[in-house]
Amino acid sequence: MQAPIWRAAQAVRASLTPPHNDKATDAETRLYADNYRYLLLSGVWFGPVDGGIFNYLPVFLARLGATPSIVSLLTSGQSLLGIFAFIPGGAYTERHRDLMKLFVRAGLVTRLIYLLIALSPLLLDRTAIPLVAVLLWTLVALPNAIHIPAWAAIMQKAVPPGQRARLNGTRWALMSLASGTCLALFGLLLDRIPFPIGYQVVFGIGFVAGVVNILYFGKVRTPPFDFQSAQGEGNASLAARLRTFVRPFAESRPFVRFSIANLAYRLALALPAGLFSVFWVRELHATDTWIGLRGTAGYAALVVGYWLWGRVTNRIGHRNLLLLCGAGLALYPALTALAPTPAWLLPAAVIWGLTAAGVDIGLFDMLLAACPEGKMPSFAAAANVITSIASSVGPLLGAALAQGIGTRSALLVIGGLQAVAAASFLLLPNRQQEGLG
Repeated sequence: MQAPIWRAAQAVRASLTPPHNDKATDAETRLYADNYRYLLLSGVWFGPVDGGIFNYLPVFLARLGATPSIVSLLTSGQSLLGIFAFIPGGAYTERHRDLMKLFVRAGLVTRLIYLLIALSPLLLDRTAIPLVAVLLWTLVALPNAIHIPAWAAIMQKAVPPGQRARLNGTRWALMSLASGTCLALFGLLLDRIPFPIGYQVVFGIGFVAGVVNILYFGKVRTPPFDFQSAQGEGNASLAARLRTFVRPFAESRPFVRFSIANLAYRLALALPAGLFSVFWVRELHATDTWIGLRGTAGYAALVVGYWLWGRVTNRIGHRNLLLLCGAGLALYPALTALAPTPAWLLPAAVIWGLTAAGVDIGLFDMLLAACPEGKMPSFAAAANVITSIASSVGPLLGAALAQGIGTRSALLVIGGLQAVAAASFLLLPNRQQEGLG
């Protein structure tokens, strides 16, 4: 019995330790090892944010009586503003050599918004809280337009390319483990503390953990980012500079194909964003404890999924991974709609975790492959514009569908639409074209 436990412990320890690179100098090895450790710790501290305000803010609004349309605006409002913010944010980010300072400042602004939402019940009438919370959450798109492109560029340089997949898989698994644990603990806490004080405590914890997450990420050290401006750009008109900035996206066929597939699938994936919390609270009458346990089950499966798909992706190819997991993820809204009691949300959440992990890995790696070297901030910003378009339109369409046919029926229809949308991944390179054959 001790041997399997010992091997499991050794495997966990190995995953937390960066692999040795014989070509790196001692200084480089120490730098990469430090970066690896700080990135893992930052991921762990994001767990209370994801397991707190990210998951429970929609539930909070549903318990305040917010309609599906208002809850859907949590996703669509931020995404709609992101459509206009990401391109200038990416261009602004690319002009800075010290991306870490830019990242930390933008990240702290987003964390401050978490605190404002936590304090809103002390300052506002109960009926005004949903709209104010949606407005504040929407404004997160402005610092995120700088925060996310800077994060992508830093992650590209923080560790050698050969360590990225292992780092991301381990980091996401640890974050999911922390998120799942917090979801369960927060659910128990919310059922034992009077409303809305419990939610204020959970959101306040998310603010503190988010600041610690930024502080650990801020310890990562990377070379300065060199922005190469186009010749004569300084004297060009605004329209000319915009054309110069946009042209590389249109000329990159891999990025265009990725963007088409990404838009089609993200649109279907966003449809039920505002429906789940309303369905849990109003139709299943689920307590916060059950909602927390559902989240914990999903995140536990997410940890397993990251480990599993991280090991087999190179053997089956990213396109096959996305086709398989995209179709499997479509089962989640359908199984949720068929749940007769809150207990049945747990197996549905397990399906979500196992398949969402594969979609995350596949889309992230395909994005990196589609982005030209040295242009990651602008291409990451453009990819986020595509995601923002889908995330702004999808929840509103899902809410409209639910108003027409009911939340349960809408979730069933959306499951079918997501399965159809997964076919868009056929546009992506196959295993041989990726060089994995």
